[in-house]
Amino acid sequence: MSDRSNKPGRGHKTAEHRTSPRYRLPSPPEVEILHAETGVPMHARLGDLSSGGCFVETEYQPDLGIELTITLKKSGDLLKARGQVVRISPGKGLALVFTYMGAEEFRILESWLSIFVATAWVESNRRGTERIAMQIEVRVSGYNSHGTRFTEDTRTIQISGFGCVVTLQTQVNRGKRLTLTNLGTKTTVECLVAHHVASGGAWQVGLAFIALNQPFWPVEFPPVEWSHPDTK
Repeated sequence: MSDRSNKPGRGHKTAEHRTSPRYRLPSPPEVEILHAETGVPMHARLGDLSSGGCFVETEYQPDLGIELTITLKKSGDLLKARGQVVRISPGKGLALVFTYMGAEEFRILESWLSIFVATAWVESNRRGTERIAMQIEVRVSGYNSHGTRFTEDTRTIQISGFGCVVTLQTQVNRGKRLTLTNLGTKTTVECLVAHHVASGGAWQVGLAFIALNQPFWPVEFPPVEWSHPDTK
């Protein structure tokens, strides 16, 4: 499991890395941002969301670099955080980098993103998104369904721009973050378990890339986008 000592849930301030993928959720949380000076709620709509920040569509244009309080609500969950304005797009909205949120809020945020990535992977396969039956030697590591660390070398069954399907002897839970390494190129990416089904004493596991359009496979796929273009 990755070290989260610099994540917002530990009480530290945090800055968003440019590599942090942002997703435009089909059913976005409700958003409320507070005016920096008066504390009055300002009308806003969520454009996209990542573990490090978000883009909110609003007419409100505070000073660049100012910190705002932002509240997100979805399906009974409430996330309240502080965010710094890092870009202003007149007539469109604000790009915010999260500077602080509590541990429970960070757990909620990761849950929203994990569910979206896993669901998008499943939907891409239902739609017949381009995928190739190809065996590539890979290494999968992370934590199994019992919370024990594991590392397993295996081969892919199918690959796509969204991720891959592999066979594992290790049982893993849906939504769990795992590390996937291409043993040929030594390239490593983060994935989520999108689905898992029993298969002849083993497990057939669908792994969804957390960040898309990565040069991970030996073949190129048509570009796939889960991010809003205004947040590049």
